Order: sequence, then C-alpha cells, then structure tokens
Amino acid sequence: MDRPQLKLEVREMLNSHFPFFLLLFLPVLILEFGMIAAQYSSGVGLNSIWSFNNYLGSNSYSTVASTVNIKLAVGLFGFVFLISLISGLLMTGIQFVGIDLLRNETTFEQPVTKSFTIFNNGEYFIGTLMISIITGILTFLWSFLLIIPGIIKGYAYSQAIFIYRDALDKGEKIGYFEAIDRSRQLMNGHKVDLFVLGLSYIGWFLLSSLTLNLLDLWVIPYYNLAIANFYVKIHDDQGEAFATIFSDPNKSEKSDDSSPHDSK
Repeated sequence: MDRPQLKLEVREMLNSHFPFFLLLFLPVLILEFGMIAAQYSSGVGLNSIWSFNNYLGSNSYSTVASTVNIKLAVGLFGFVFLISLISGLLMTGIQFVGIDLLRNETTFEQPVTKSFTIFNNGEYFIGTLMISIITGILTFLWSFLLIIPGIIKGYAYSQAIFIYRDALDKGEKIGYFEAIDRSRQLMNGHKVDLFVLGLSYIGWFLLSSLTLNLLDLWVIPYYNLAIANFYVKIHDDQGEAFATIFSDPNKSEKSDDSSPHDSK
C-alpha cells in the first residue's frame, strides 16, 4: 500500500474543503473539548475532596467525604463513557461520509446533516452498535491468550462496520458475524499497513496536545479521512477478487487453508 499517496489524497481533499469538514466534524470536536473540560474540572473537585478527606483523618466526617468522592468518580466515569459512546457513533457515521466523498458518491454539501448520518439511518446505528459490541467481546477474549493476539484480531475486525454498511447500501443483507469474517479476509496482508498508518499520526496528536488540542480541528479530520481512504483502497481496489471470494464459499475455504498464518 502506498501510504504517503493515501495521506496526500485526503490532505488535499481536506485543505480544499476545510470549511465543510470543520462543520462535518464539529459535533465530535465539541464533545471532545467538552469531555476534556469536564475531566479537568472534575479532577480539581476530586483533588479538593481528597485533600479534605486527608485533613479530617480519622474523623467520622471522612466517611462522608469518601462517599462523595466515590459518587463523583462514578458519575464522571458514566459521563465520560456516554460521551465516548456518542462520539464514537458520530465518528463512524462521519467516516461513512468520508468513504462516499472519496468514491465521489456524495457532494460537499449539508455538512451538519451528514454529521448525524449514523443516527439518520436505523440500520446503520444498530449495525454499528452490534458489530462494535461483538468485535469488542471477541477481541477481549483473544486478549486472554496474550495481548498481541488481541491486538492482531482487533485490526482483523476493524473493517467490519464499513463492510456491513456497504452491503446495506447495495441491498445485500448480511449478518454481523459475516461482516466480521469478511473483514478478517479483507485484512489479510493489510493489518501491518493499518498499524503503521496509525503510528504515522502519533506526532500530529502530540503536536496538537501542545496547542491545548486546538490543532485537533485539523488533525482529527485528517486522521479519520485517512482511515476512510484506507478502507476504500483495500476494498475497492480488490473489489472483484473480494466479491468472488464471498460468492464462492469453496474459494473462501481454500484461501483460509492456503494462508493460515496471515488470517491472524
């Protein structure tokens, strides 16, 4: 895979239509900045209560402070989890839009409406949620063997949501596990490519942290468009071969037998 070319394509598209992408990613960016602010302000509050609790020492009031401390921590965890869930769903829908843009199947119009793609289509929403839960459980179970097998499987299953969504758009009804299996097949020989692609953005995110995450206004769209383009490259460029594998179950079995190590 030509990673520099992949990134160049999305960078040119992002720079040419930055106002559109800024509005497209705005709901996710707002959630991100809100979550950072909430964590910071809650952290100050928790530190204050912790200090107060230490000051009281063995005083009976320390029990009250500890209870408040725990409630705040649980409340913060619940808030962060909810925001992360909503943000993740929104981001998946936005990646769908990125895929369509890269395929020239949609236009650079109505960015706010497109931001909520995942919530505007019930099948997208349920499919994304279910596949995320299933792949999360499978990856967790594989991680019991050791961390590395879990990471490998996480990359193998990473394209399942996109595959499921493409099937829906074509009127093809596939199951969640079938989408996951197709992702595993599609990612044969590409797991390292996706890993290296992710590594190439670490510098950008570190740089953004030095700007109080303001650079995320550009970095987050850049990274997620690259993820969308990665799928377009490996799926569309292998379109005929990929379709043949799943239209001929015997060929799929032969493919599995011929490359047992690569199916990891």
